Amino acid sequence: MFCSSIGTAVELTVQPGESIQSAVDNASSGDEIVISPGNYSENIIITKDNIVLRSSSGNPEDTIITANNNASNVLSIDADNVTIMGLTITGAGLDRSGIQLSSSNYCIIENNKLVNNALGIYLQYSMNNSIINNTVEQGKRAVNIERSNYNTIMNNKVSGQRFGIYLSASEGNKLSENEANMNSNHGIVLENCINNSLENNTANANGGYGIHIVFSTGNDLFGNIADSNTNYGISFVDSLNNRIVNNTAVNNARGIFLQRSSESEILDNLALNNNYGIRLFSGMNCSISGNEVSNCNASGISLLSSADCSISENSLSNNSLGIDLELSNNTVILNNTIQKGGRGISLRDSSYNLVSNNMALNNRYGFYISRSHWTTLINNTASTSVNHGIVLLNSTNNNFTGNTLNSNGGHGVYLTNSSTNTLDSNTASDNSRGIYLISSSGNNIINNAVLGNREFGILLSYSIDNNISGNEVSNGGRGIHLSTSQSNTISRNIIARNSISGIFMSSTSNDNIFFDNYLNNVFNSDVKDGSAGNVWNVTKTAGTNIVGGPFIAGNFWAKPDGTGFSQTATDGDGDGIADTAYKLPGNNYSDFLPLVGGSEPELSVSPPVDVTIPASGAGIDETEITTNETAVNRTETNKMESENELNNTGNKTIANTTDTNKTKVPVNGNETQTNKTKTNDDSKVEMDIDEMEDDMKLD
Repeated sequence: MFCSSIGTAVELTVQPGESIQSAVDNASSGDEIVISPGNYSENIIITKDNIVLRSSSGNPEDTIITANNNASNVLSIDADNVTIMGLTITGAGLDRSGIQLSSSNYCIIENNKLVNNALGIYLQYSMNNSIINNTVEQGKRAVNIERSNYNTIMNNKVSGQRFGIYLSASEGNKLSENEANMNSNHGIVLENCINNSLENNTANANGGYGIHIVFSTGNDLFGNIADSNTNYGISFVDSLNNRIVNNTAVNNARGIFLQRSSESEILDNLALNNNYGIRLFSGMNCSISGNEVSNCNASGISLLSSADCSISENSLSNNSLGIDLELSNNTVILNNTIQKGGRGISLRDSSYNLVSNNMALNNRYGFYISRSHWTTLINNTASTSVNHGIVLLNSTNNNFTGNTLNSNGGHGVYLTNSSTNTLDSNTASDNSRGIYLISSSGNNIINNAVLGNREFGILLSYSIDNNISGNEVSNGGRGIHLSTSQSNTISRNIIARNSISGIFMSSTSNDNIFFDNYLNNVFNSDVKDGSAGNVWNVTKTAGTNIVGGPFIAGNFWAKPDGTGFSQTATDGDGDGIADTAYKLPGNNYSDFLPLVGGSEPELSVSPPVDVTIPASGAGIDETEITTNETAVNRTETNKMESENELNNTGNKTIANTTDTNKTKVPVNGNETQTNKTKTNDDSKVEMDIDEMEDDMKLD
């Protein structure tokens, strides 16, 4: 052993065949032990502060320390300000470490190679240490930080472990620029940790998770990459108040996943080519904002059994489900762009949510809402959907206001088996059908602009007690169309410039009330004979009518060429009501109080005042109605209204589904994978087996 002195510090040189431990024993605080290239077989214990142990070459490949006893640590440090540099350390056996720091502070472990140790670098009850530029291969855990705080773990490369970097019960550590790749379980793990920072690490191609955070609070993940991990890219379980910002999660089964992890922020991340992009299960008060999520087979951003979250300013494309809420309530979905996917925004068994100012473009469905209640959709756009803009299935008490639904291949808005919903001030234009209700009741369809829809403006089929009021329905095929629908009120609508008919009622549509509407079509009405109890005016009531006259009563019957009944009829007393009744063509109905005079109404029309419906025989239709037809006669209904015709966008194949297989949330809070069946359309939409109605062929 050669000694030299620099000031008060001594440099001790160890040659092959000499004992490193002897040099350590002979060293004083501040000394450096310089190890010459060669192979050394020892277990070394350092208990003196301010010691440097380094290779002379600085190259770990040529200076190798192998455990003499593999049941002990190769290097055990129980001192402060110790530096270990430039060594290869190998051979620590079961539960033993290549380098272990116990109650040691301000140490530096730098530029070492640790191979084939059960535990590579192990810190226990140690603080303010630096683990830098090390390579750790072939072991159980590469870097293990236990009950140790405020350490820096930076620019290490770990692989071939069970776990790459593992922190437990530790606080305030900073992990940055590390590579934790190709480990059999997880790349980086935090367990029972608080206020740690993970920045710009990579955790790729691990057999379990890239980064796994469990029972941990207040941690920041920034700029990390998790690519091609078997299960999750970044996972949080039972962890609160964490920030996940500007990370990349690609090619994993699930990109970013939070389970029972509340009050967290998921901001500005990139999640691509995962099965699930960003998924929150049993969480509360989380913010998901500014993320880019694309090419995910199951869903882009999804919430399951979660509440009081916000999803805003995200960009999603080519996902089977763009934003998906299941069994999730009181969430705000705001200012997102969702395009080129299956369902843009999907709500299932979810209530009291606000969906506002989102853009859903070129999806199979824009917004798909099933078994959900008390949700508000306001100022959203659903455009150029393959099928429908908005679908509402088995849902009640929802409010859709100010939405734009245009150029969709199917319907602008489609309600089925849904009741007491309100559609107010929406625009449905250039769709196959504007607004379509089937088997739905008690809904308010008011103040909507239903323009230029190819087949139907507003269509009701097997629907009762709906209020259709204050809408403009124009420039389409059929204006308002009732097929086997009962007891609906249709008032104060502008129905104009439709090419086939203004108002249609099938012979199985009974007891509907139609008054104070403005019609200006070549064929204003097509009402099939055989129906019963339909009313075409109300009792004369003071109030401004649809054309500005002083009384509300019947309807204004105009034609584009100016020859309509209301345009040519006389009004001897100047009350704005014709002197004679208007007989509807092709049936026994009459409007006994048709409107005249006034001016063509504006697009926006105020709701009607309270009116009285005349009793039977009091100025409605005095012709006896035959009773030898049933009230519901599906075979007589216009054939194009058959249920199999609902999909007017092509020959898509839908998944076989029943409503009895709803996803169940287990009581222990563990997530259950929903069974999936793929459709074989071009959009490759994956459908949950419980999602689709089994008797309505929506496609």
